Amino acid sequence: MLDLNRRLLLDGGMGTMLQGSGLEPGQAPETLNLTNPAAVEAVHAAYAAAGADIITANTFGASRQKLGEDPAPYIAAGISLARRAGGKLAALDVGPLGTLLKPFGPLSFQRAYELFAEIVTAGEQAGADLVLIETMGDLLEAKAALLAAKENTRLPVLATMTFGADGRTFLGVDPAAAAVTLTSLGADGIGLNCSLGPEELRPVLGEILRNTYLPVMIQPNAGLPRLVDGETAYDVTPEEFAQWGRTFLEDGVAILGGCCGTSPAHIRALRQVLDAAAPPARRERDGVCRLCGWQGAVSLTEASIAVVGERLNPTGRPKMKEALYAKDWDTAAEDAIAQREEGADFLVVNAGLPDIDQAEALPNLVLAIQKVSPLPLVIDCSDPAAMEKTLRVCRGRPILNSVNGRADSLTAMLPLAVKYGTGLIVLALDENGISGNPAARQ
Repeated sequence: MLDLNRRLLLDGGMGTMLQGSGLEPGQAPETLNLTNPAAVEAVHAAYAAAGADIITANTFGASRQKLGEDPAPYIAAGISLARRAGGKLAALDVGPLGTLLKPFGPLSFQRAYELFAEIVTAGEQAGADLVLIETMGDLLEAKAALLAAKENTRLPVLATMTFGADGRTFLGVDPAAAAVTLTSLGADGIGLNCSLGPEELRPVLGEILRNTYLPVMIQPNAGLPRLVDGETAYDVTPEEFAQWGRTFLEDGVAILGGCCGTSPAHIRALRQVLDAAAPPARRERDGVCRLCGWQGAVSLTEASIAVVGERLNPTGRPKMKEALYAKDWDTAAEDAIAQREEGADFLVVNAGLPDIDQAEALPNLVLAIQKVSPLPLVIDCSDPAAMEKTLRVCRGRPILNSVNGRADSLTAMLPLAVKYGTGLIVLALDENGISGNPAARQ
């Protein structure tokens, strides 16, 4: 059983280790689970012998999207090999699907969710102890994977994203938005991995630690890669890696591990650091309500004042009304840009018109707006089905609006706020005195 009340050690790089065991250029590492299981098991066994608590199965790219076939046999073999290696826990490794989600690519959220659901279901059936969602660059793809794991398995879920030298993912997501979103969606632990070495990742780590109360994990590369005689090399030694591990523990990290370029020697050095460390301090909620789009986080307290942009609303706005009837979602995107330039902290999104299918219109509005604006959203809708469809495709932690004090409204909307970890605006009081505050609450 995953115990997040103690320090934990993950294993290190898999792909870079398998390259030394005959993995051909362009070959999917997951195929070795069936064609050369001894090579995969040898890597796992070396990490287990080095002291890793969690052995990560060789399933990073085991999706129907990447393999072109049912991933279940590769996942079953991968979990079996990880378990046989002798580690305490076997993690189902879940990486990106390799195709961008809408609006940046062709893949719908629902299809991504279905692909991830297939992966995590196979992992649980194969005997995985936990799900590790890693190396995510798109907050919406990470959300699809996390929801798939939570809604289709009973396994604990760790989730990490990968950041570049500018402190953002390749789609512009920053650490604060990632931390707030993944925390609100119910991950058991969050963090970052890959792309950079420990020195470069430390500022990113600090932002994550400041924006979550969950256990935080980090799996850096062994430095920045460079080519030596046509082969990729990494410069951070096991001893240096362990020194950084000690620094990360002092910063507040609970789970350590390695990514590309790390070896059993790096993990063995981290094991010594962990064994000498005190148990992790319990991280507590700080009482601050954090909301976000896909960049930054807006923190609300009792004294907060926020500027809310209201123009993405058809009421009294003929241009917006015409655009909704015409399914011209880009008109909303133009208004979103203008309101951000005018200083808005939040954007209200509303598609409530007669004869409009809000379950179609509202998610499409949100996708169009979030293609161009990173601001957190206030989603204004009294239709629970349309609200849920919209919450699923929303990047970040939004505010759920149009909940009034009537019992039927509370019964319909409060479960959605809890499930998706949103902020909440309650507009009125009912005859029973159910109180609300027109501000987001954690």
